[in-house]
Amino acid sequence: MGSKRVSIRIEQEILDAVDALVRLGIFKSRSEALKTLIRIGLSSVGDVVNVVKISERLFELERTLGYIPVRLDGGFKDLMEMRERFY
Repeated sequence: MGSKRVSIRIEQEILDAVDALVRLGIFKSRSEALKTLIRIGLSSVGDVVNVVKISERLFELERTLGYIPVRLDGGFKDLMEMRERFY
């Protein structure tokens, strides 16, 4: 997969930390450091992303069928019940 160039605004404190990692030789460049740190950050929220995707699919099924065709338990059931209070 090819890389794309993007421009971002970043706090000086974060940039200083990235520069320190480059100076210490942990990364060869700011670009390499930021790509790796973003990947780490995204992998740490991977489960949240999966829950959001599953939730969106369930909402789609609910709109189509008029109900959710699975039995919900635990935290996800609580999440769906909370959602009903706002809709």
